[in-house]
Amino acid sequence: MRYILGLPTDHVESIDQFGTSDAIVEMATTAEELGYSGVFVTDHPAPPKTFLDAGGHHTLDPMITLAAAATSTTKIQLLTNLYIVAYRNPLLVAKMVASLDNLSLGRLILGVGAGYLEGEFQAVGVDYENRGQLLNDHLEIMQQAWTGNPVSAKGQNFKANEIISLPTPIQRTETSSPPVWVGGNSKNALERVARFGEGWIPMATPKGMEKFVKTTAITDMNALAKRISDLMEIWEQYGRKGKPHISIEPWDAGRFGSEKWNSQKYLERTEELSEMGVTHMPVMLSSIGREYEATRPEFLEAVNEYAQFSKI
Repeated sequence: MRYILGLPTDHVESIDQFGTSDAIVEMATTAEELGYSGVFVTDHPAPPKTFLDAGGHHTLDPMITLAAAATSTTKIQLLTNLYIVAYRNPLLVAKMVASLDNLSLGRLILGVGAGYLEGEFQAVGVDYENRGQLLNDHLEIMQQAWTGNPVSAKGQNFKANEIISLPTPIQRTETSSPPVWVGGNSKNALERVARFGEGWIPMATPKGMEKFVKTTAITDMNALAKRISDLMEIWEQYGRKGKPHISIEPWDAGRFGSEKWNSQKYLERTEELSEMGVTHMPVMLSSIGREYEATRPEFLEAVNEYAQFSKI
């Protein structure tokens, strides 16, 4: 099992603690020194007030944040978890991804999702109802751009005629691109993994969360096992080699250090997940969408304690 640390850059109310360049450098270098395999950040460029009032959260820009982490580290991977590609022009995203992959000497993992916040789609001027197809179309254009060959494509708000995008990314995978990990539980998401990706980021959906995030429910380990089986069937249908990376945490054992934390259950679930084919554990030590009063030293202490607990 590999462990990827979530950086608490969503807590913009504590930007002096978690959102400055010094803070990102310190958190990323600490994670690298302790043996975490990577760090991740999320993406919400224009969250509606209704989403924030219901427990949603802000973010720093993912690419800028990971660039700061990249320049201060040498080994850890840099994951977007998740980047909503459809919010942006695909050629602009292709350029950002290739730039960050080169800047980090090939350490970027592009975690992508179709998105679910209708108000955010409206705010950035993108078709919400067609978001899944938009993601597929954008990924296809991006992968063409990453070859360095001329790209001609037409979208809702753009027309590209023999555009050349350089530099190309350092990394090359079976899909001829930097590693793409796809988020979401639906059949469309699983097919997207097999078509474009190297990894899958499923989402646990306790207490009806699937309705909020617009995806298929995964409420227990049996449901997760079924979706992994479905993914492998689709993976083989597409003629893919090996196995995809899978990243999910033990969602029913509580957050490390919280009142609901169950250390024994967490270890048992980690073992179960590993046996099911899960390869990476996203580690979120701060609260998401709720008040987080810890200082950076306190967060870093939790990062160290978790590393010792999990024997990273």
